This record gives sequence, structure tokens and C-alpha cells, in this order.
Amino acid sequence: MTVSQCPRCKTRLRGQVAHCPFDGTVLISVEDPLLGRTIAGRYRIEECLGRGGMGAVYRGLHQVIDRPVAIKFLHARFAKDGTQRRRFLGEARAANQINHENIIDVTDYGETEDGHVYLVMEYLRGRCLSDEIGGRRLAPMRALRIARQVALGLARAHELDVIHRDVKPDNVFLLRRPKNPDFVKLLDFGIAHFERELRITDQGSVVGTPEYMSPEQLRSGALGPATDLYALGCVLFEMLTGAPPFYGTPSTVMIKQVTKAAPSPSELCSEVPKALDAVVLQLLQKSPEKRYRDAHHLIEDLERLEREVPGLVGTASDAPTATSSIPARGESPTLHVPSEEHDWRKRVAMYRQLLATAYPEGTCPHELSACLARMQRILDEVIDMRTELDRLAKDANSEATETRSVRDSILHALDELARDDSTLARSLEGQSRELRQLEAKLDRVCERIASLGRTAQKPGAAGSEPPAASLELVEAAEELAAVREVIGTLRAKQGAQQHQRDDLEFQISQLKGRLASTNAESHVHIDRSGGRANELEDRIRSHLERLVPEATTLADRMRGHPAFGRIFRG
Repeated sequence: MTVSQCPRCKTRLRGQVAHCPFDGTVLISVEDPLLGRTIAGRYRIEECLGRGGMGAVYRGLHQVIDRPVAIKFLHARFAKDGTQRRRFLGEARAANQINHENIIDVTDYGETEDGHVYLVMEYLRGRCLSDEIGGRRLAPMRALRIARQVALGLARAHELDVIHRDVKPDNVFLLRRPKNPDFVKLLDFGIAHFERELRITDQGSVVGTPEYMSPEQLRSGALGPATDLYALGCVLFEMLTGAPPFYGTPSTVMIKQVTKAAPSPSELCSEVPKALDAVVLQLLQKSPEKRYRDAHHLIEDLERLEREVPGLVGTASDAPTATSSIPARGESPTLHVPSEEHDWRKRVAMYRQLLATAYPEGTCPHELSACLARMQRILDEVIDMRTELDRLAKDANSEATETRSVRDSILHALDELARDDSTLARSLEGQSRELRQLEAKLDRVCERIASLGRTAQKPGAAGSEPPAASLELVEAAEELAAVREVIGTLRAKQGAQQHQRDDLEFQISQLKGRLASTNAESHVHIDRSGGRANELEDRIRSHLERLVPEATTLADRMRGHPAFGRIFRG
């Protein structure tokens, strides 16, 4: 949709209009028609924060709660593709349901009446971890605490079967909080996969950041939670040493990621404790099965290191660089771009005042008063529609707040169960390994008994059983009984724990079912309210376009009046 602006009165107009209907000035094209616009009845777009190959990110204002937001728009060439548009919105839905304090909050998503596809996120001010590192080492304790927060976010997402696929310092954002100067927000969750796939499709080659890609990712194999944990290992390595584990040309790094074992961080920085070395190297195992079982397992180790390792202490030099601050909740951005509706309301009021001044009561030409009446009627309808949009926006905000509250309670319960399930799963895996070892030992004892039995059947010098073989047979039988007892005890323990895990998994499935129902209802509400908002926005746009010829007609007639010549110049 073309948007133009009058350089004289600054009025914005949509559609194919050449001259300002108010003062006749030649209009100029607006470079970014999204600026100043309100979408979904509540997000006013105020500033472009950046552009990339996938689209652009804007700072906006949530007008219902007077809070800044970030709005990400998909590039028009991708939005026009129905498949890509649906995938983008699908990824936005996935990111919307995570609701974790260490993951950027995707609060809304949708499509405008003229085809712009977008998602709305919380607005953050801080610094990227990549800028904070900048080739420098972070103190081990600081690096550990940042990694733990990333792991907490990953744990929540993995519980919901969402894989990031692009964990790297550029996607780790640090905020200042009163008790935590390095409060982590993991960016692009759920959207990273979509954008990576778009880049691959668009450019015909594998695109990513090789320094943080797992071996299975480079081989285009099956990706899972372990993929994100490998990337986190690369990030933790870089925080501790100032550089990722492998560097060089992209092709060189890819080969090393697949074939070469990572060095220990302490080889490059002696301040790194050996216990932290072990965590990093386990994260960087080439085989996904040899890494941490899940993010909960990693979090336990990181928390244990914070408590137990004396070498992990912070110093004054650990303080983050003072690059920016966080806006207070509810802080309103200073940039303001007048809306088209605001312009029209001012102009219609101005016309009424001018006509009342120029024509005493009862002397105004009918065509002028009729034109003004039509404009007022159109504007009244716009105001009615805007009122409905405002109500719709407030209802949508209330629905989102209520949904978030319900979702949070479910997700916190799910976190607790998932942690317990992770602990039980690891215990069961350990017991299975121990059982396999005991069963192998049982086989060896049985073979020994069989061998001793055959020896015992051979007659001795006086036809009696050899004493040595008999003694060994008794010892072997006792060992057999002891091994069987241990196996029985272990199997009973394993059975009890498996029963506990089955119960946990049932509770987890029930919670996920409730979460899915909550999310489904939320998505239906978002889609329904978004559809109605689009319908109203489209009608408002159409009404505003109808005002242009009416205003032009009125201005042309008034331009000939001697009282208005200086105002309505050609």
C-alpha cells in the first residue's frame, strides 16, 4: 500500500494521491510506510531497529498497556509465499508457548490486512554476549552463571519439543537486573530454524555459524536437544578462553567440528578449574549420546560447581561493560509519528471552524456543508470502528494475560516433573549398565561352576573327589548366590523406580495435554481477534481513502474564497 506525506502540513495519506487535499502541495512518498502505523489495533510502530535478509525489526508501543515492544516483520518476498507464511506463523506459535524468563517472550503474532506477517516480542535493551566477550575471557564464575541461565531456557524449550538450532553468543542477550547484572535472554527461539531453512532455500547452500554447529548438524543428520547442548558447549568454551574451540575458514571449522576433539579450556586459560573442563568437554563430545543426557543434567552439574569448586570466584573485573540500560516497565518511547486518523480529525475540525467563520449561520453553500457532513459521517464511522478495535485490543490483552498465568502454572509444574524424570532416567540408565555388568559376571560364574563340576566328576587317586575342586565349587556356588541376590535387589529397585518414572511420565503427559488445550484455545483466540482486527483495519483504511476526494472537493471550493486564499494555495 502506497503511503504519501505532505511536506507542508505533514499529513499522511494512503492510496494513489498526487496532491494534498488540504493545501494542494505535491505529496512525497514515505520511505517506510510501516512507521507510524498501528497494527492489530494496539501496536504502534515507532522506529526501525534493524533490517536483515529475512525482514526487519521495529520498536513499537503496546498502546493498551503503554509498554514498548519489538515487532519482527517477515520480508514481503517470503510473506507472499503461502507455505513460508504459514511456517513462520507456526514457528511463532511454538515460540509463544515457551514462557520462560531466560527466553525472549514472543507475546503475539499475526498478519495485517495488507499481507504483512509479524510477531511481537518483549523489547529489550542490553548487550549481546558476543559484544561482551569481544575476544576477551570472562571470569569462570561469570561464564558458568551465564551458561546455567541459557541451560535453564533450553530445558524449558526441550520439554516442549522445541529445538533452537542456532545457540551462539549473538543470540544470548544480557540485561541488567538489580540482583543480576548478567540476566540472560535467549533470542530467536523457534524462529531460528525457520530463518535457517529460508536461507538454505534462498541461497542453495548450508548456512549457519560453523563455530557453534554440532557434528550432526553439519552432516544434516537428525537434530535434537543434544544439538543445542553442543552449541552451548562452544559458547561456554568461548566465554572461558576468548575464542570458540575451533576457528579458521568456514570449511576448516566444519571439518574440525566433525573430526577433531576439542582442547580443554584450561590448556588456553589456566584459571579454568579442571572440574569445569570436564563439563565443557562432555558438552563437546562428537557423539550426541555421550553428551549430557538433557539440559537438566547439565544444570545440576553447573549448580554443583557453583557450590563446591573454590576456584570459581568472581572479581571486580567481572563486571559487565556499561553499554546501555534497561527501560523501566511501562516506559514510553519518546518518538511519536502522528497517525492518519489524528490528521483527519484535526482537518475536519479545522474545516468546520473555517466554514463557520466565513459563512454566518445559514449562509454556507449546501454543497460545502453537505461535503463536510459526509466527511464527518465517514470519520464518525472510523471512530466507531477504532473504538471497537480498542475494545478488541483490550480483550486480547486480558485474554493473553490470563492465558499466560494458566500456562505459567502448568509449565512450572512441568519443570519440576521434568527434573525428577531426568534424575530417575539417569538412575535407571546407571542401573541398566550395572545390571549388564552383573549379568556378565553371572555368566562367568556359571561357566566356572560348570568347569569345576566337570573336574569334580573325574575320579581321584583313590576314587574320591579332588578336594581342591570341591572347595572351589563351594566358593563359586556362594559367589553365584551373592551375585543373584545383588541382581535381584537391583532389579527390584529398578522396577520400583521404573514405576515411579511411569507415574511421572503419565503426569507429564497430562500436563502437556492441558498445555496443548490452553495453547490451542489461545491460538484460536489470537487468530479470531486478529482476523476481526484485520477486517476493521481494512475498513478503516477504505474509509480514510474515501475522505480524500471529499477533502479535495471541499478544498477546491474553499480555495476560491478570499478568506481562504492564503491557506489553500495551489
